[in-house]
Amino acid sequence: MSTALQKRNRSIITSASLKIKKLNAETVTAIATGFLKRIGHKSGVKPKRVSLEEGAYIVEFEMKKLMAIVRIDAETHEIKEYEIQSKGEETSFISISPKMIAVIFGVSTAVYVTLYFVLPMFGF
Repeated sequence: MSTALQKRNRSIITSASLKIKKLNAETVTAIATGFLKRIGHKSGVKPKRVSLEEGAYIVEFEMKKLMAIVRIDAETHEIKEYEIQSKGEETSFISISPKMIAVIFGVSTAVYVTLYFVLPMFGF
């Protein structure tokens, strides 16, 4: 038994195929958004700012409770680094939510009704 091996012609790489497309803000944002989605941040990713600093594009994203910064090399199109952190919004000393207002209103109503009917029983 003989086996015949065929050599495949390998395509020659020309300088035209090596030409790298220049990045702009739109393509950098698409690269960074795709990256964030691949690492698990699928919803609520909103690009906030894109800037070019020292040969790298910096893309800032705003998410629900987080903020992400992705740095992409302008020449190689590689993601060099990223950082995900909490927004760091300043909250007031006492944060009042609608749920907390409802609880306080319910407790105060219960205390008022209880005292209104209990105090006359004791003669107050």
